[in-house]
Amino acid sequence: MLPEDRKQEYLYLTADTIDDCRDRLSKLYGTDYEITERKNTTQKFGPFGMFQKPAVKVTYVVTRRSEKVSAYESEDESQRLIREEILRRATGGKSKTEIQISEISAKVNEIANAMQKIPRGSGEERIESIERIEEMLDDNEFSRDFILGITARLKKEFSLDDLNDFHKVERQVVDWIGESIEIARPKHSRPPRVVVIVGPTGVGKTTTIGKLAAQNVMLGKKNPNAAPLSISLITIDKTRIGAEQQLQTFGEVLELQVHKAENAEDLKSIFDSIKADNDVIYIDTSGYSPNDSENIAKLKSTLSVDGLHPDVYLAIAASTKARDIKNIMQNYEPFGYTSVIVTKCDETTRLGNIISVLNEKRKAISYWTDGQHISRNIQRAGVVDFLIRLSGFTVDRIHIEEKFGEK
Repeated sequence: MLPEDRKQEYLYLTADTIDDCRDRLSKLYGTDYEITERKNTTQKFGPFGMFQKPAVKVTYVVTRRSEKVSAYESEDESQRLIREEILRRATGGKSKTEIQISEISAKVNEIANAMQKIPRGSGEERIESIERIEEMLDDNEFSRDFILGITARLKKEFSLDDLNDFHKVERQVVDWIGESIEIARPKHSRPPRVVVIVGPTGVGKTTTIGKLAAQNVMLGKKNPNAAPLSISLITIDKTRIGAEQQLQTFGEVLELQVHKAENAEDLKSIFDSIKADNDVIYIDTSGYSPNDSENIAKLKSTLSVDGLHPDVYLAIAASTKARDIKNIMQNYEPFGYTSVIVTKCDETTRLGNIISVLNEKRKAISYWTDGQHISRNIQRAGVVDFLIRLSGFTVDRIHIEEKFGEK
């Protein structure tokens, strides 16, 4: 219960944080208040309240003295009235509130005059061009972080006039996308070169092994003056039914030896027995979910053979969602893969997911595949290959060939 000489008033206050509310209440009432309710809200700020920011609104109770005040308080009230009268006379009869309103009005008029000097339409056109680019990038399934990076760069590097030229904006964005794509350089090593492809189930690792082997066989046949490469295939895939038979079929078509290893000891024995007679050895692996850490660790152990020194590639299907690509790359990182092979590009027209994540993870692309034909449907990756597949963009083929094509 409150004393008889006290009464309650329920009031409201909005500030940036609850601590700001308490600070302001303490300055006004000391300890003579109590917060009864708080809730999150928003608060307008900027010219004409154009923007909003998070805020806190509190309901509070103040205990005030009744109308029977002490002589000291009456004296304070008299002094307040005297001060207001002095201020009124000094300002030509205007009250403090009238002065504040006058000052605010002057500021508003100043801002309004400044905004009128901005050419009409420039703000809308600038926003429209950026929003259009954002929509196009989103339609190509680029990650949100990648899109924000592009739009921030546009705002920083383009003037308002340049942003009104959408052709110029679009051309520059295509260039920036191209610059974000890293292409792996071909590797040259002493024979035997060991190539291992890892990745989740269903991305086409076995087919990609066959395509890489076929590519080397065909290159040898096209150059009759050069000795053909000696190639062998090894499978350690124990999970997919038919994986060994598929690799055996590739071996028969390409006239290559195919070996099967059950464990690390088998792999070492096979490798030691064939390494002196081969230029290239391709190893096909089991596919596991990126979350299957136990079997991924076992696969890593199987490949830990002395002297193997493989070039490891991570295979990722082109249609994989960006967040899943991140998960796959993270969980296969222990293999130390040198670059990525993007498979099944014929199954999607959107490659922004691949470009975004590989750029974020600083990983290069070595090959891309787009079909089942083992002698044709694999290509060394190139920036131009990805840019011409951008959906909705007008791509200047001559320009990107000059800028990103093979020299």
